[in-house]
Amino acid sequence: MKKLIPLLVTGMVLLTACITGGKKSAVQVDSQAAVSVRYTAEDVRKLKQYLSAETDGEELKEQPYDLNGDSCWNAADLTVMKRELLEAEPQSSTIVVYFSRTGNTEKIAHDLIDLTGADSYVIEAAVPYTDEDIAYNNSSCRANQEQNDKTVRPEIADPIESLDGYDTVFLGYPIWWGQEPRIIDTFLERYDFSDKTVIPFCTSASSGISVSEKNIAALVPIGEQLTGRRFAASASRDDVKAWYDSLPLKKEDAEMQLQIKIGDDVLTASLAENTSAQALADLLKDGSLTLELHDYGSFEKVGTLPETLPRNDEQIQTDFGDLILYQGNQFSIYYDKNAWSLTKLGHIENVTQEQLKSMLGDGNVTVELSVKMK
Repeated sequence: MKKLIPLLVTGMVLLTACITGGKKSAVQVDSQAAVSVRYTAEDVRKLKQYLSAETDGEELKEQPYDLNGDSCWNAADLTVMKRELLEAEPQSSTIVVYFSRTGNTEKIAHDLIDLTGADSYVIEAAVPYTDEDIAYNNSSCRANQEQNDKTVRPEIADPIESLDGYDTVFLGYPIWWGQEPRIIDTFLERYDFSDKTVIPFCTSASSGISVSEKNIAALVPIGEQLTGRRFAASASRDDVKAWYDSLPLKKEDAEMQLQIKIGDDVLTASLAENTSAQALADLLKDGSLTLELHDYGSFEKVGTLPETLPRNDEQIQTDFGDLILYQGNQFSIYYDKNAWSLTKLGHIENVTQEQLKSMLGDGNVTVELSVKMK
């Protein structure tokens, strides 16, 4: 899925780095590799981390990240990638928006994104906060001064253009001096929340969320603000899931879709209305699943699921794009026709037979399955 995460590029290393094939080197990269690739927030995060020297980038060595055709990876490529995400249409009716200085809130946000399949946007300060800026014991530090003045509105780097198309906004932040950081107020005052459901969540060592919830409710008109949740830095994914499951959201009204990642391509499939498809979706709610598929009968790619699903077999005529369950534990992607007693799990949308065959290729293929809410 695409998540709208604009990221601020800072530091001279981003302005000067020329990275090829995942390594700093003089080797030229294929500038045509990036053509027709649809990038995700994960691509943005990985490229930014490598340009900032936060990772060695070994996993990036085969990625087509030369977007501007200058035969190397640099800040210009990251800028193009970010712009594509900002201009993308919403992929979900829910978005997770968060500000995180030390990474604690980011961890909770990522768990929430994975659980919900929501889009996301990171609030980043135009002038980034340093460790000295948030020194709790320093009464004259930048954050303390901002928190003591409710009129301060720190500027946001790369603000998201619009929240149109989103019904639900999860809003995450750390607690600073007992309240939400003022940059959260900057964000709230920039958009119209009068027809949206806003759900705050925060991280802190000890302070609760109630003061910040009251501040948010009083700052701008909000359609509905649900009770939020404070998380400790040590909170687990299960803690986040338990909170999300407890929220009075109309989750049953949302349409669940299956996403199939094949290399750099991501396909979307509608799910069948049967217990088999529901069981597959439940299996994927706790995270994505990677399967190795092999050719069978010159009409399908098939691989073994980690557990057996309920069967709803019937005599059917398959077509390209059909997702099929066979014998309860065999997952198949059909790229041609066949007739047999099978269980239909769903159907891949918006792809031609030729495109599907090309993506699946010859021989074995690795696919990653995940679910998202439409």
